[in-house]
Amino acid sequence: MKKTIGFTMLITMGCLIMVHAAVLSKKACGKTIDQPLVGENPLPNSPAARRITPANPPNQGILFVDHSVNNRSGHVGHALVEYADGKILAFYSNCSADHKGHNAVGWMEFKRSVDGGQTWDPPQVLPFSKWLYEAKMGRTAMVEKAVATDKGEIVIFYLMCDIDNDVAWQPFWIPLFSKSTDGGRTWSDPKPVCSTRGRIYDVVHQDGEIRVLHFANDGEVKWIGTSKEHVYELYVSGDRAETFRRRSVLPLDTKDRGYGSLGFLADGSMIAYVYNNNDEYHLDYVTSADGGQTWSAANTAYFSRRIRNPQFIAFNGKYYIHGRSGSHGEEKEKGHLILYMSDDGIHWDNGVYLRMRDAGLGAYSNSIIVGLKNEKTPNCLLIQASHAYEYDKTNILHWWME
Repeated sequence: MKKTIGFTMLITMGCLIMVHAAVLSKKACGKTIDQPLVGENPLPNSPAARRITPANPPNQGILFVDHSVNNRSGHVGHALVEYADGKILAFYSNCSADHKGHNAVGWMEFKRSVDGGQTWDPPQVLPFSKWLYEAKMGRTAMVEKAVATDKGEIVIFYLMCDIDNDVAWQPFWIPLFSKSTDGGRTWSDPKPVCSTRGRIYDVVHQDGEIRVLHFANDGEVKWIGTSKEHVYELYVSGDRAETFRRRSVLPLDTKDRGYGSLGFLADGSMIAYVYNNNDEYHLDYVTSADGGQTWSAANTAYFSRRIRNPQFIAFNGKYYIHGRSGSHGEEKEKGHLILYMSDDGIHWDNGVYLRMRDAGLGAYSNSIIVGLKNEKTPNCLLIQASHAYEYDKTNILHWWME
């Protein structure tokens, strides 16, 4: 029989893990950090490569969390949010070396920056996530997405993982969310987003609404779709995450589909991309011009070096998708962290490898625009990703784009 979780908080905020001193990262897309090339690019690089820091990708990236010193790992949970001018929370998981590091046996932590990512405070433990892990109930809570409301409140979304029989992060339980009104110093007790087990793949904020892309698949069979009940749902909140309601089901063929990303095109319409496990050169997508009330028919977009676990974002008049360069096919082509650029969000260039794989599984990623809260400062794109340093055990790396 599955265990029942009590969601009452048993610990208080303020627990610091003094692992590293503040880490120099970036200042207003600051000066270029030169690094040598790592690996080779079989196709011409995207023009985006010229605006990446560290320079000359592919490279080592900027080390944000060094899990190797403690033989730990950090695959799931790359939530990022700028909740006020220059104030950022960057989340990551702190997990064991079980299953070669590819697991959800652990808890979430985050670092705070108050200067736009130039420096980062020491790590802080996310209380509910740590409490749940230590309670040994057979479940853990990871945070893959976060969003700020119009009033600067932070809303985080928990991926509820069942590790009773398997240390990996599925099957999934009902996703939860918590809210902070004080910049992440305290958090509300978790509440359900919906009544359906599954995984929240993306969250965006537009027109005063929080919009949530939820894949209603409990993962009992596979993490990709295996039945007609496995659908992508759009949930929305118009009251700053007090309540959520389902607005629509996206008209996608979900068989063998997984992952997902939401974003906005130049005309204000919303676009949703999902991964096809049978065809890593194409992502399925649908668009909506009315906030997700209705959707276009499904189409596909082509990616010349393949893409898995895609993350979509619009930035400075261009569109970007980053993720893993596939997990199938030739060994030399798969597993790298890749970034593609587009003029219209549909047709994509050849991309650029940001980091070449040199061990096992990694390249789970996320990104946010830093600087939107201040019209006088330039906007920067912050990309965070995992990278395997040994087997599937991962560190956390950063890149910036101006």
